[in-house]
Amino acid sequence: MEELDEMLEDFISPKKGKATSADFEEKIEKLQEIVAKLESDVSLEDGMALFESGIKLTKECIDELDRTREHIESLKGELDKILDRSAQEV
Repeated sequence: MEELDEMLEDFISPKKGKATSADFEEKIEKLQEIVAKLESDVSLEDGMALFESGIKLTKECIDELDRTREHIESLKGELDKILDRSAQEV
C-alpha cells in the first residue's frame, strides 16, 4: 500500500519542471482569445503573428497531453504490478 501512496503523491503533487493543470488551462484560455481575435478584423501582419502564437500554444498543449497520457499509462502499469503482488499474497 505504501507504493500506491507514493504513486498517488507523485501524481497529485507535480514535480519541478512539470506543467501544472493551471498552466494548461491558461494556454487553452490564450488559445480561445487568439481564436476570438482572429475571427475579428485584424491586419494580415497581426493575423499571422496571432496564428503563429496559436500554433505554438497548440503544440505545447498537445505535448502536455501526451506527457500526461504517458504518465497515466505508467501509473496504471505500476498499479497493476502492486495489485498482482497483493493478489499473490492472498
